[in-house]
Amino acid sequence: MSDYSLFELNEYIRRFVALNLPDAVWVRAELAEVDERRGHYYLTLVEKDPEKEALVARGQAVMWDNTARAWQRRNRLVLPAFLQVGRSVKLQVRADFHERFGLKFVITDLDPHFTLGQLAQLRQQTLAYLEQAGLLQTNKALALPLAPQRLAIISSPAAAGLQDFLAQLNHNPYGYQFHSQLFPAAVQGSQTSPEVRRQLRTIERRKADFDAIVIIRGGGSRTDLADFDERELCVAAAAAGLPILTGIGHETDQSLLDLLAHTALKTPTAVANFLIDRLQQFEQRVALQAQNLDQLQQRALQQARSQLTQFEQQLVLLQRHLVRRQIWQLDTYETQLPHLVSQRLKHAQDQLLQLEKLQQSLSLDTAWRRGFSVVTSAGQIIRSEEALKSNEEIVIHFKDGQKRLKID
Repeated sequence: MSDYSLFELNEYIRRFVALNLPDAVWVRAELAEVDERRGHYYLTLVEKDPEKEALVARGQAVMWDNTARAWQRRNRLVLPAFLQVGRSVKLQVRADFHERFGLKFVITDLDPHFTLGQLAQLRQQTLAYLEQAGLLQTNKALALPLAPQRLAIISSPAAAGLQDFLAQLNHNPYGYQFHSQLFPAAVQGSQTSPEVRRQLRTIERRKADFDAIVIIRGGGSRTDLADFDERELCVAAAAAGLPILTGIGHETDQSLLDLLAHTALKTPTAVANFLIDRLQQFEQRVALQAQNLDQLQQRALQQARSQLTQFEQQLVLLQRHLVRRQIWQLDTYETQLPHLVSQRLKHAQDQLLQLEKLQQSLSLDTAWRRGFSVVTSAGQIIRSEEALKSNEEIVIHFKDGQKRLKID
């Protein structure tokens, strides 16, 4: 058996690869790692067993700067947004084996339709899950305050859309005051879902401090929206205890996060304008209520004044009626008084005559004329035998005199 040096063996493999794989081929794989350096894109490609999720193949690929720039111009897509860890891609590669650096795949083209199709299929599966679980309307059912001024913002501190949002919000022409707090998170790339979910949990613990959650980012390509189609992110957003306003910054397409949010707007500036308009509507409503209240007060005051005038008029009429009644009564008394006095005097005279007759009938003279005598003892009239005592002296009074006797 012949032996080879390492260089000789690698040179043999290089020639074998060049002879047997002279042309580029299309390969389907999943992106495990993406690294961009000086415009070159270094990728780690993997294939997994669909049932066991175990790796069955792994390889290194590179897309050189000139190829990357030409691809972006041709497809009008941004590679950093397109090449996200975990996505399935279809690449045209040329196998290249170097004696020193080993085997790598040089990428000559990418099929955007394959990746977009995979993303669309995954999006449709997630949408079906959200609909079946009844999560699309959960956040919409939450009540957004009439004047939402305390805002929890989830965005990247470096996002241009964040600065546009804050500038529009804080320099509104009406002088409305908003109190916002930034909860920083990636809004593009593979870290979008875990970081946004983490901040949603943080806000949930402090939801009493805020009126709404605002998720915003600057503009981007259509593939950027796939980060907001991720199932776990959508489930976490649907479970939020505060209304979510989104301004993800894409004019033509909607992410699943937009579909389940309480209010979805196209751009961060549109979200700011929505909040300003809502406060203006609230102010107008308060002003209208104040105007209505003032009108009600004026109406009530007018009614009270009218009632007071009626009461005054009724009081005057009542006073006049009472005076006339008193005058009538006085006139009646004046007419009846002589007759009443005469009657009372006659009645009194009759009573006096009756008393005089009674007195006369009860007098001693009347008793004597009728044949009666009166017995006294010590000046007291004796009315009963039991009142007499032995040896007591009594006096019997007659019409023509008296007789003294002594009781045995």
